[in-house]
Amino acid sequence: MKKLHRNLSAIAIGLLLVAGAETKTAAGNELTLERAETIALQGEPGLAAKRWESKALAERAVADGQLMDPKLQVGLLNLPTDSFDFDQENMTQFKVGITQQFPGGDTREIKQQKTRKQSELAQVELETRKLEILKNTRLNWLEIWYWQQAKTIIAGNRKLFAQLVDIVRSLFSVGRNNQQDLIRAQLELSRLDDRVARIDQMIDTQRSKLSRWIGVEASRMPLPGKLPELAIPALPDDFEALSQRFLSHPKIQEIDRKLEIAQKEIDLIKESYKPGWGVNVGYSYRDDMQDGRPRADFVSAGVTVDLPLFTARRQDKKRQASEYKYQALKSQRLALLRQLVANLKQEMANEEQLKKRQALYRKLLLPQARQQAQAALLAYQSDRGDFADVMRAYIDDLNTRLDQQRIEVDRLKADAKILYFVPESTLASR
Repeated sequence: MKKLHRNLSAIAIGLLLVAGAETKTAAGNELTLERAETIALQGEPGLAAKRWESKALAERAVADGQLMDPKLQVGLLNLPTDSFDFDQENMTQFKVGITQQFPGGDTREIKQQKTRKQSELAQVELETRKLEILKNTRLNWLEIWYWQQAKTIIAGNRKLFAQLVDIVRSLFSVGRNNQQDLIRAQLELSRLDDRVARIDQMIDTQRSKLSRWIGVEASRMPLPGKLPELAIPALPDDFEALSQRFLSHPKIQEIDRKLEIAQKEIDLIKESYKPGWGVNVGYSYRDDMQDGRPRADFVSAGVTVDLPLFTARRQDKKRQASEYKYQALKSQRLALLRQLVANLKQEMANEEQLKKRQALYRKLLLPQARQQAQAALLAYQSDRGDFADVMRAYIDDLNTRLDQQRIEVDRLKADAKILYFVPESTLASR
């Protein structure tokens, strides 16, 4: 019995040790959150695609501001079909001409400005993607961290439950308890094994999600045992003040660039009311007459002008459609601004409630659950308690510590979502 009491005391001590257990890994091989963010921002293929798209549009803007290439015209005029002799008729000519077209008004300049705005839009979309990559990388990393900590906590409790099974088996062999206690202890031990298997599945799932942003090899690296801190700037609670902060957000900047592009489209259509024009210059060579007398060569020049007379079914409709598109973008901008502010306020409220729950668990629930488990074990040790109470107390203590870890991670996930809405803090020095 003394040995049994020593085992029970060891379990009580083990309960305290498991409560403070942390995962320890070699620092050089750890995938810290900052390291994951850096890898994601440096190697994510979508970011490279956006950079190339912006460069392509910047180059195209130069081309859009140039005149159309001139056209060279070469031909034979008035060649007689009865003899096909070049010198038979006075009107037979060999003609070389050049034609150059000029678009109406400021079409070239406006088209160039529009393409530059499209290049700026691609650059802003690049910043938006950075924010999304950082947010998703943080969320996936934090989920992996939680499940790894959960696995560590459950692994520590499994050792205690295995010791309980041995103790109950010893007590059952000497007739101090019934078979139901032994079956219950073995059942809870099997349930812990099942929870570990499900946790391994969750870790693999989250690592697969993280590999999208940082690659498979980096996503398999071990995580540190300590949670990082995400610095959240002080944010006003007023709707108007938050709206002003969002004016520089890439999502709003995207709409602003689209509005500028839509305005350039309207300006281009306005220029289409103005006539385009072109010039052509030609030189016609004539051979000498059959008796040797020379013939004079010809020089010709002309101007062509577009006549935008029938605008009701083309230019007017295009202009109206572009103006409707512009108004639609303005409404989208307002709707997006409201949505972003509402989402930010929701995450701020969520983070505040999680902080309160975090304090509650640290001050009350965790100590109380630990004390309850110790008290149930001591009562069972002195034959004043039931084994079912011991198991319930141990399971409650385990679940309480898992809930506490869940709250810690959920608070940081709320911080990660808040940082998505505060790009000046998230993208600083990146």
